[in-house]
Amino acid sequence: MNLLLLLSALLSALTGGTSAMRTPAAAHAVASAAAMVEARAIPARVASRPPQALPSLDVVASGVVTAAPAVAPTEPLYARRRRE
Repeated sequence: MNLLLLLSALLSALTGGTSAMRTPAAAHAVASAAAMVEARAIPARVASRPPQALPSLDVVASGVVTAAPAVAPTEPLYARRRRE
């Protein structure tokens, strides 16, 4: 792919890819004769959120700290295994 691009560039350079003998395209002539119209300048609106108060430390901590589940005393895990 790169070889094709290099060969194309070499061929364009040797043959004069942008010749001064070309006539301007019609689109350029029409565009130069078109009347210029100024666009209205509309200031951009900045989006903003309504201000919110930060939660207090008590409110935040109450959501994180929960009561530990009650664990009933049972026999230890090692007592169930049979050892030989």
